[in-house]
Amino acid sequence: MPEINKDTEAKIKEAAKRIFVQKGFDGARVRDIAEEAGVNIALMNYYFRSKEQLFEQIYTEVFTGFFNRILSILNEETPFEVKIWQLVDKYIDFLLENAMVPSFVLSELTRNDGQIFKKFNVSGVIQNAYFTKQLKDEIEKGNYRDIEPLQLIMTILGSMVFPFIAKPVVRYIGDLDEKEFQSFVMERKKIIPVMIMTYLRT
Repeated sequence: MPEINKDTEAKIKEAAKRIFVQKGFDGARVRDIAEEAGVNIALMNYYFRSKEQLFEQIYTEVFTGFFNRILSILNEETPFEVKIWQLVDKYIDFLLENAMVPSFVLSELTRNDGQIFKKFNVSGVIQNAYFTKQLKDEIEKGNYRDIEPLQLIMTILGSMVFPFIAKPVVRYIGDLDEKEFQSFVMERKKIIPVMIMTYLRT
């Protein structure tokens, strides 16, 4: 048997990530991944016993990166309004660099009935986030309207993610080329926080 080569292993994982993100689990073939990585199928099977095992590793890493970017901001001890601006600014930058990730994460969540959410206890993490404590404190002081933290988080995330999931529709309706679409999304960095804070204070 060949020795484990970390560079080869990383190359296979990077190729698998590109293929899985583009095609999802069902659409990706082991042959496609092997060709993308520049290795043969036998070598792929040596490093990763099955397509399922490889996918689980890739999906967990993608989801973890996707989720941790949000969580790190939610738990920062910064003023609440600043946190909203930071969340929108940093997350839209992430989406511009990884435009296919939201569709990949959402499609596979549907396919496996959200098991990864349960694995990472997403519900408990959000409930215990510093963001949630801040929001509740502001509501109790009468500074913000009464709203469930989950409703607010979903509103913020939906406002950011939807243009990427529906990118062909957005570009068609707005008659936007790729550069204009990016400008459209960048403009949302200003619009979304204002909309959210205006709603909370009304």
